[in-house]
Amino acid sequence: MVSSPDIPTLRLCSLLESAAYAAIFITFWARRRDQTYLLHWGLSSVLYAMALFGFEYKPGPPTPLSSGMDYGLVALADFLLVSGMRIFDGKPAFRQWMAAPILATALAAALPLAFVPGHAGLVVSHVLGSVGLGACMVISAIAILRGAEDLAVPRRIVAIAMLAYGPGYIVSICVELWGSFGSTTLDLLPMLQDQVLLGVLNLGLLATPWERALRELKESVLRDALTGAWNRTALKQQETELALPTTSLFLIDIDHFKTINDTHGHAAGDAVLIALSGHAQALLAERGGMFVRLGGDEFVMAAPTADDSDARTLAERIRAIPDPVAAGLPVFSLSIGLSRVHADEKKLSQAMARADLSLYRAKASGRNQIAAA
Repeated sequence: MVSSPDIPTLRLCSLLESAAYAAIFITFWARRRDQTYLLHWGLSSVLYAMALFGFEYKPGPPTPLSSGMDYGLVALADFLLVSGMRIFDGKPAFRQWMAAPILATALAAALPLAFVPGHAGLVVSHVLGSVGLGACMVISAIAILRGAEDLAVPRRIVAIAMLAYGPGYIVSICVELWGSFGSTTLDLLPMLQDQVLLGVLNLGLLATPWERALRELKESVLRDALTGAWNRTALKQQETELALPTTSLFLIDIDHFKTINDTHGHAAGDAVLIALSGHAQALLAERGGMFVRLGGDEFVMAAPTADDSDARTLAERIRAIPDPVAAGLPVFSLSIGLSRVHADEKKLSQAMARADLSLYRAKASGRNQIAAA
C-alpha cells in the first residue's frame, strides 16, 4: 500500500526544486550579465527555498521575527518575478508600491505572535500570513499580465500558475481554522499543489526569453536587414489584411539615388535609406500601417486614410523629411505615387499598379513631386 507523502518531505522536494531552478537562472545570468532579469528570477527561487527551510527547520516554535521573515521572503520572491519581467520588458525593475504588500504580509504573520497568546496566536498568524501571500500572488500575476505589450504564451503560463496557487491558500486557511477538528490531512494540499505549479511557473519563466528570441528570429526573415522596414514577403503575408477601401498606397522613390551613391559613397546612400525608413515608420506609429522596402531605393507604404485629402496630407508629410544636412546626410528628395484600394479589390496588385503609374508621372513632372491616381 502506498503511503501519503508527509508535509516535511513535500517541503524538502519544493526546496530542492527551487534550489535547482535558482542554480539554472543564476548560471544563465553569469554567462550573460546584461540579462539581469535572470538574476531576479534566480534570487526569487533562492528566497523561496530559504523560506521553506525556515518554515520546516527553524528550531523551536515560531516567533514574530522568524514568521515575519519567512512570510516576507515568500512575498518578496513573488515580486522578484515581477521585477525580472519588468526588466525583460525594458522597464525599471521596482516600483515603490511593491514594498507595501511585502511589508503587510510580513507584519500580518508577525504581529499576532507578538500580541495574541498561545495556540490562537499561531492560528491567526498562519491565517493572516496566508491571506497576505495569496494577495501577493494575485497582485504579482496581474502585474505580469498588465505590464506586457503582448501576452506571449510563456508569460500567460507564469501568471496562470501563480493564480492557481489561490485554492491552496484557501484550503490552508480553512484547515488552520478547523484544525481543532482533526482535519490535518488537508494540510497536504497546498504543498502537493506546489509540486506541480512550481515547475510550471519556472518553466514558463525559462521559456519567456526563448519565445521572444524565436519570434524575433521569425520577424527578422520578414525585415530588411539595412533599414528595418518590412520586405516583400511580409507584404505578401499581410496583403489580405491591408486590401481595404480605407487603405492608401504610397510608392516612394529617392530621386537620383545612383548619383548620391556615386558622389558621396555607398555608406552615405545607406544612411539616406535608413533615415527615410525611420522617418516613415515614425509617421506610421501615429496611425498604423506597413512600410516596405521593395528593393534598392524603392519603398511602399500602406496606411489607413480617411479620404483622398487625408492621403495627400500624409504623402506631403512623408516627403517633408527632416533636414538631411543637419543630420549629416546628402541633400535628397522623394517622388511619391499615390493610389487608394478600391472597394471591390481583394489584393494590392491593382492599387500597386496605379501607384506605379502615379510615381512615373511624378518623376516625369520633374521629381520631388506627389502624383495621385
